[in-house]
Amino acid sequence: MLRKQRLITAGAVLGAALLTYGGTAYWAGLKAEETLAEQHRMVAALPFFKVKSHRYERGWFSSTEVTELTFNRRLTGPYEAMLPDSVRPLLGATIKYTHHVDHGPFPGLSRFDLRPARAFVSTEFDMSESTRKTLAKFFGDAEPITVTNRLGLTGGGELKVNIPAFDYEETLSGVKVKWQGFDLGVDYASGYKEYQTEAVSPGFLLEAATKGKVAFDGVRYLSDVRPGNTGVRLGSSELTVNGVQLNWQDSVPYSLKLNELVYLLTRVRVGEFINPSGEFRPSDVQLKALRYQIVTSEQGDFVNTRGKLDFERFSYNQSVYGPLKLDISANHLHGPTLVKLDEEIGKIPFEGVEPAKLRQAYLDAIKTHGVPLLANEPRLVVNEFSLKMPTGEARLKGQLALNGFTEADLKDPVAFLSRFSADAAVALPRQTLENLVVAQARNLFTVDASAEEQPDVAEIDNLAKSLLDAQLTEWDAQRFIKLENGQISTSLHFKDGKLSVNQKPVSLPWQESDELEPGGPETSAAR
Repeated sequence: MLRKQRLITAGAVLGAALLTYGGTAYWAGLKAEETLAEQHRMVAALPFFKVKSHRYERGWFSSTEVTELTFNRRLTGPYEAMLPDSVRPLLGATIKYTHHVDHGPFPGLSRFDLRPARAFVSTEFDMSESTRKTLAKFFGDAEPITVTNRLGLTGGGELKVNIPAFDYEETLSGVKVKWQGFDLGVDYASGYKEYQTEAVSPGFLLEAATKGKVAFDGVRYLSDVRPGNTGVRLGSSELTVNGVQLNWQDSVPYSLKLNELVYLLTRVRVGEFINPSGEFRPSDVQLKALRYQIVTSEQGDFVNTRGKLDFERFSYNQSVYGPLKLDISANHLHGPTLVKLDEEIGKIPFEGVEPAKLRQAYLDAIKTHGVPLLANEPRLVVNEFSLKMPTGEARLKGQLALNGFTEADLKDPVAFLSRFSADAAVALPRQTLENLVVAQARNLFTVDASAEEQPDVAEIDNLAKSLLDAQLTEWDAQRFIKLENGQISTSLHFKDGKLSVNQKPVSLPWQESDELEPGGPETSAAR
């Protein structure tokens, strides 16, 4: 009798445990669906892709989410001609992936993971046979990419991505590819508003016997982001690269839509301002010990951010630059205004809009929503800039501030400029300035290459050098600059609408007009 009671009790306990586990698993499935839906909204908002289809099938202990994406060809189109013929067709393919979702409270039991969680998500990529054959050349039998996502009980989680290493070689063509792998880890809180990221890529080498090679090693990215009280994202991010090497033996024409690349990476629309075209000539470029860091903090309603960029050595053919040190800060930025500007600029249509209309739309948004940013005394500080060049060293240190601004100043350019104060100390190799002036002179005087009569480039260069030499000599005699050992140095001070260069007052254009008005040109000449 006692044994029977024990069996009944044990059965009841087991039944209650199973019922509790089943109920918890169902609840975890509901919460996991909410988390994954939010993830999908983030993916759908990326400009790289367009969502072709998406569905979610929820079960009691497991669920399935299937998504199909295609590349945004409007953004990748301008660069597809630069890709190898074997890679280019991949951009037209559909990216289909399936999330296999095991619900909690212990979804990792089958993997010997006893940590409680909402769900454990493993991702399977469904590729066409041709795509798999192409990737199998590199990865063999290994999966080209592995993605796992552990959804925590509180709504956060851990996302891990791995791309395995491979060695690939084509003996006949002389092509070698050595990829040392990639690992990404993201530890995120509920709502994805706070997260820590670490991405590591040990190295990559692409070598083509007749073309050249591209290589990098030691790439590491770290970030720690959290929401501020004003809505601005605070925290730090850091990128380090041990080395980059580019060597190409053929001339390669290029036409880059950099405005679209800036939008892709920063979501900032800059219009048709920076779209260079030209030719990469046979060159050897090396970069060593690159490091970038940015830290953003908050004080009340104001945001301060500081960025540092440095590298040890940059060489272009026979020219060697470095070390470089850049340390710049933007302080006392009105946080709520930054958030509002980001929202309003993000609403401006980008694709297919004429550049002039786009620029005007940006200006209108800034005038309408950006006034508090200017009225709260923002300040830009160049804490340090130094770059050693083949002809000497460039240095800059200074700050720019805006004080006492009112909205009425936007209607009066002179009043607006008088609100600024600036201090700067600058030094530059004379040869560097001469190179810039000569290059600009060539652009001004050189006509179309198809024209029958072409100007003498040597004469243009000599004229530019002579004019620059005369101007520098005059400024040196007037003590506006200092020429010493091939270096040009000076200082600038601007406050209350008054400018001084190397501690000598300089009249600005509108101030010179004011001086001429009372007595006219004759009075000014008599002075």
